[in-house]
Amino acid sequence: MMQKILYFGYGANSQREMMEAITGNKNLVGQPGVLRGFKLCVQRMDQVPDLPKKILKESWPDSFETYIIKPGKETDEVAGTVWELTPLERELVKDWELVDFGWYKDIRGKVVMQDGKEVDVQTEGFREGQEVDREVNGRNYKPFLNRLKDFQRVAEKARKEYLERMAVAGKESI
Repeated sequence: MMQKILYFGYGANSQREMMEAITGNKNLVGQPGVLRGFKLCVQRMDQVPDLPKKILKESWPDSFETYIIKPGKETDEVAGTVWELTPLERELVKDWELVDFGWYKDIRGKVVMQDGKEVDVQTEGFREGQEVDREVNGRNYKPFLNRLKDFQRVAEKARKEYLERMAVAGKESI
């Protein structure tokens, strides 16, 4: 059986429609949970580092805003969804979040599930040296700062491009 990675999705990534667009998997398994010790913030386009900003500007207007998590106090919490992902699906999410391009960074954390059980998760968030515009209530927020249709269109394109790059890389290594 294939290894599953527990991934904590917040903001748009807490929503099934978004994760289906990113991963291409219509049968994802996810449960609500709360990430402890992190604050939910909003970052504006002008606060995104240069290389990821250049990539984002190909698909988004200057008014683009996104959620990002930052380490906080023990009492800080962010609500979201714990998704069971395959290693490839996790890589697709990392690519979507431009982790390898210097925007978000990999984060490990602990999420409390609805039954009170605590699980270790992977997610991504704030990289030192960046700025954020504002902090928002991590327990009560609207998941989308941009239109879902726009998110889905851009995510599906990003997934297709990632899979094409991986296919080419595979052929080159033969």
